[in-house]
Amino acid sequence: MLSIERQGIIKNILLEHKSVSVADLTERFGVSFETIRRDLKVLEKEGMIEKTYGGAVLKQKVMNPADYQTLSHIMVDSKRKMALRAVRLLVPGDCIYIGFSSTCVQVADVLPDIPLVVMTNSLEVMKRLSERKNVTLFSTGGSWDGRNCAFLGRAALDSLTGYHLDKAFISCRGLSMEEGISDKTGLESDMRRRVTECSNEVYLMADSTKFDKVTFVKTCGFDRITGVITDEPMSDHWQSFLKGRGIRCFDRDLSDDAGSPEEDIQEDR
Repeated sequence: MLSIERQGIIKNILLEHKSVSVADLTERFGVSFETIRRDLKVLEKEGMIEKTYGGAVLKQKVMNPADYQTLSHIMVDSKRKMALRAVRLLVPGDCIYIGFSSTCVQVADVLPDIPLVVMTNSLEVMKRLSERKNVTLFSTGGSWDGRNCAFLGRAALDSLTGYHLDKAFISCRGLSMEEGISDKTGLESDMRRRVTECSNEVYLMADSTKFDKVTFVKTCGFDRITGVITDEPMSDHWQSFLKGRGIRCFDRDLSDDAGSPEEDIQEDR
């Protein structure tokens, strides 16, 4: 394996687990301690990690360098479970928005076979739904953003002005009780903010690593959020914070054996 390929895998491990050990990596790749130390030195120079005794940790303040293709391969099971919970909120005839994050794209993968109108700016969502007979698919248009595998910018924002959505499924880079919901770039933030303004219900899909994090651009407060869907039980503090604002918490009933999406849609109403 080339060093650049090995370093890419190490990046994925760090993004998912936040830390690595030299011993684990040498066993995983079958290489020497010195080889792994050189790999970590490269990642340190890139500003992604801080080396520790026996390993490394992901820098907490780093502007996440991962693009969509990288993020789509990590925490896949958690994202799928969140998506399965999200689609249980749908009813036939809903007009919905599916966001461009790797988590939201999973919603398209598990979407039930019911009549829906779907608006999206995600190329991956479009690919997955383009042949669904029961889905009426709309694209926002806009400027192509390869890192997010999505269309963003002024044209995308303006296109949403003429639409009204029943439910929206969005993600974020961080959420904080004090600072609200934040994103890495203004383009991401602007798009998600506009979606919240034209949707009756907004469901934030955020895995547990995003809680108590603040990133570069503030997107919005919690006043437009209907529910938060995450992959692990929230702390009592977060439960109290969200419920005190009338926000539903979906953090426990995420198992794959909870029934089919079509059955759960009727049970949840």
